[in-house]
Amino acid sequence: MQDHSSPATTFAVATLGCKVNQADSEAISEQMSTAGFVQRDFGEIADVYIVNTCTVTHLGDRSSRQMISQARRRHPEALLVVTGCYAEINPQAVAALPGVDLIVGNSGKGSLVEVIQERCNHPAITGAQPPETGILSSEHTEQSRFLPMLQLDAQHIGSDGPLPLYGMDEEPQPDNPSRFALVSDGTPITGTASPRLLSRTRVQMKVQDGCDNRCTYCIVPYVRGQSRSRSIASVVEHVQRKVRAGFQEIVLTGIHLGDYHPDDDEKRDLGGLIAALLRETDIARIRVSSLEPEDFRLEWLELWDDPRMCRHLHLPMQSGSDYILRRMARRYNSARYQSIVTTAKRLVPGIAISTDIITGFPGESDNDFEQTYQLATELQFAKAHVFRFSPRQGTAAARMKGHIKEEVKKARSERLLQLNEQDGRRFRQQFLGETVQVLIESYKHGRWEGLTDNYLRVELDGLPDHPQRDWQNTLVKARLEQLVDEGVLGFYQEPTVKGE
Repeated sequence: MQDHSSPATTFAVATLGCKVNQADSEAISEQMSTAGFVQRDFGEIADVYIVNTCTVTHLGDRSSRQMISQARRRHPEALLVVTGCYAEINPQAVAALPGVDLIVGNSGKGSLVEVIQERCNHPAITGAQPPETGILSSEHTEQSRFLPMLQLDAQHIGSDGPLPLYGMDEEPQPDNPSRFALVSDGTPITGTASPRLLSRTRVQMKVQDGCDNRCTYCIVPYVRGQSRSRSIASVVEHVQRKVRAGFQEIVLTGIHLGDYHPDDDEKRDLGGLIAALLRETDIARIRVSSLEPEDFRLEWLELWDDPRMCRHLHLPMQSGSDYILRRMARRYNSARYQSIVTTAKRLVPGIAISTDIITGFPGESDNDFEQTYQLATELQFAKAHVFRFSPRQGTAAARMKGHIKEEVKKARSERLLQLNEQDGRRFRQQFLGETVQVLIESYKHGRWEGLTDNYLRVELDGLPDHPQRDWQNTLVKARLEQLVDEGVLGFYQEPTVKGE
């Protein structure tokens, strides 16, 4: 490892896994920038590489190892830091990988930047003492690369302390990944050897972490710890800061977001948080990430009367068979799930409902699958992410009897994929001819594009001063004209002048 004490020490972050991991990476990037480091894209040469891993499946472990290897090959002398769920659950395996200098579990992320500063001898901390949760000495581990885990408490979120204003097992992969990086639907973010995580368009805001459920297929509770939530006051303050910094949209996210209860007060919940944000901040858009059906309260839908609430809910169904839901240890049944979706569609016109479906779960009979298929057909999701069951070592489902043959899983998956394509097209088509608001995010293939509040990806034509003007982070009106790939082509509409 080289000396990283130059005034312009650079860093790059790669993120694998869910949007909570993305929120963690955004926070790490902010803290690194505030500490004086200069951010680079992960595909560029940097002095410090941070790989934020996940481990929900063995495929996630493999992707994490590949990302670590890419960083090592790109700059063998860089400081290589591995954090996240793979580092938490299997630090010995990470330690065995060539080039890894520092391993930080999820509960140590709050001290990660301080430890990197110390390891780099960064000028910002010259003469400072190492943090209490520093690297273990060689008497504890042969190569002195482990950061002790912090206790699982509210401070792990790292959000009630001062927040900088400036600077800025991978989960199972579906058989139908979107070509677009969606912002709130609960879909795994595959390895993002990403461009800078910090834009001025939206921010992933982690308001909850951990999970007290024990779904039989899921490893997450073992790597994220018990459920804990950030205070409403600190979230409001953070959003106000982000508004001043220029963000137009926040995405409320968490490992088990519906279990949001600040100060362990069961009477205060996600609805109260959203109401406070609508009342006390001027953020243009509020998006809600994945919600478990058992947590969803129908009275929350009244909050969507406010046009700042994005009309999109991601509600993982997983199965339409009550028998399989019980084997998964899901805490709802198909009738409850159906009621939530149909009520949301009735009370919030134009809402997009997306979901996750696992096919081939141990014990899933042909009849169980048909129940899933029929429920999905009836509910007509805007997007369904289809997963073939993959056993994860250490979970109850991996030890179950009745595992399904791969060819059967594949056939069932293909039927669901065809249904998803049909329903997704139907959902987008119903908005043709309407004028909608689009938050412009990026310029791709000769067009600016962005998202509507209800999940539609819009490619824009007719923008004035195109392509000279930078339209990123601008809210515009567009008339939707035709379907394109997984999105819609829209034509820019000039703002209406008052008095006309």
